[in-house]
Amino acid sequence: MKKQLTDTAIKRAKQKEKEYKLADGDGLYLHITPIGTKWFKYRYTINGKTSTKSIGKYPFMSLTAARQKRDELKIMVLDGIRPLEKKANMVFTELMNEYFENRSDLSEKYINNNRSSIEKYFSDLLTIELDKITPTVLIDDFKRMNKKGVVVYAKKSGGMIDRIFRYGVTLQYCKYNPMRDIDLSILLQKKEVKNYAHITDQALFRELLIAIENSICDGSTKRALRLMPYVFLRPSNIRDAEWSEFDYKNRLWTIPAAKMKMSRDHIVPLTDTMIDILGDKKDGLVFPSPYNRSKKLSENTLNIMLKRLGFDGVMTTHGFRHTASTVLHENIHIHGVSSDVIEMQLAHVEKNSVKGVYNKALYMSERQRLMQWWSDYIDNLRA
Repeated sequence: MKKQLTDTAIKRAKQKEKEYKLADGDGLYLHITPIGTKWFKYRYTINGKTSTKSIGKYPFMSLTAARQKRDELKIMVLDGIRPLEKKANMVFTELMNEYFENRSDLSEKYINNNRSSIEKYFSDLLTIELDKITPTVLIDDFKRMNKKGVVVYAKKSGGMIDRIFRYGVTLQYCKYNPMRDIDLSILLQKKEVKNYAHITDQALFRELLIAIENSICDGSTKRALRLMPYVFLRPSNIRDAEWSEFDYKNRLWTIPAAKMKMSRDHIVPLTDTMIDILGDKKDGLVFPSPYNRSKKLSENTLNIMLKRLGFDGVMTTHGFRHTASTVLHENIHIHGVSSDVIEMQLAHVEKNSVKGVYNKALYMSERQRLMQWWSDYIDNLRA
């Protein structure tokens, strides 16, 4: 009997120069692309013609779910129905449901919140066939939301609808993503961008953290986005980071004064979560560009990802500093670290100010306590 796939075998499967596949049985295969993407595909034959259908991306679709989908498709094939033909008249709500069903990495609460928002503000969209949904349909909905003042939800729902349609195009359920040519910055009020340059609302901050955790992008971009909330540094400091600056033994990140444009080095105490996000130490840049490993990640790449996650105008990469500053100052009575130390960790202390006399070694214990409290706060928030 041919050996079936296991989750361990799938996780260990590495990309090669050319795409290759691993068989599970009964027509189910795992295809591994040259960039490491892993897709479950079902190979079937009808009337002597063999075809292949993509059914889900690992790990967003589990091995168990892929086998269940394979079994459903086998029944269709036995009845002489081509799997792609069944999707010809698919409406948006069917596509949305399938998308969420295949995203086992998303929490039930996150899915329900997004589903409820789309059903509430885009109700006219739900029963329209995919290829009949035009940008005009969506634009009318966005305009209504703009008038109601629910701009944040418009941006978040727009980002989710975009991801759902990209899923549909990838699996050939529809020919076109109508969100692709819609510029929400033109449709929605500019003042919202100013008011929501950074997030102070705890619930919205939690949604952002979960969205980042569930995002699909290259490893370097995702690690940088995951780390940003924890260290609340300027985006340039994160993008410029080099492995030589990290001391895992003493759990410290030392940023040279020249990079800080200050008279002294800046110290960031590291927590277990931060080290876990960073991963094993290597050489060179910590966050290289996915297009050129010798160059650093661009800030535009990070901001574009925040936009794709549905937080365009709601949060920027620089906004994590403002969010941290607000929350840390509001919770001094809980963590017990003074405002002066918070400002020092934010690198707001200038050499000519009175606060500049602080000795970095003398205040390191307070800074470590502050960073641990903040790290625990974020961990609990996105749990």
